Amino acid sequence: MDQARQGQGGGGPADTLRQPATLRQFLNYRLYHLTRAALGASALHLRAAAGVSRREWRMISFLGECPGTRLTELAASAGLDKVLASRAMQALMARGLVRREVGAGDRRAASFALTEAGQAVYRSAFARALDFNTQLASCLDEEEAALLSRCLDKLQAHAAQLLAEAQSLPHAAPAPAGPADAAADPLRLWRGQAPTDFRDSVD
Repeated sequence: MDQARQGQGGGGPADTLRQPATLRQFLNYRLYHLTRAALGASALHLRAAAGVSRREWRMISFLGECPGTRLTELAASAGLDKVLASRAMQALMARGLVRREVGAGDRRAASFALTEAGQAVYRSAFARALDFNTQLASCLDEEEAALLSRCLDKLQAHAAQLLAEAQSLPHAAPAPAGPADAAADPLRLWRGQAPTDFRDSVD
């Protein structure tokens, strides 16, 4: 078994990336933990600078760039379902950061925009997010940064293609009986933590 593993993942970095021998060498695993650490740190910076969560920042940033956006569009842009997006908007309106605008012809066609206070939070949070992004990328030289950007674009396009192809796969068999939270969150085995931790760090 050990010899087989060494044969699969015992080469250079490229071999390890394509043919990992252990879970920790999987590309998804490495990207997940990179994202978790970076988003966790970014969330703390946003809290300190502007008093907003990651989820709130996503909503505020989209409204800052595209005022008058509807809830469905905001949810899709922020990667949230409509219920979570609605809760976030309600919280932001309660804080006076967002206002709801109703169309004259159809009251159901409501859109949202930042208030003056929301604009101030947007500018403050954007400045802190930009500063953190600069710090995060500072460990890369110019050539490495350009290469990483190209690689991320390539991986994103390829992953989207794989996802589209996977949609036609037959449904998987029901998961074996076990703790409800473990069944709902298969990544729990990777991080050894409750499923809410990652959601909180990302949002």
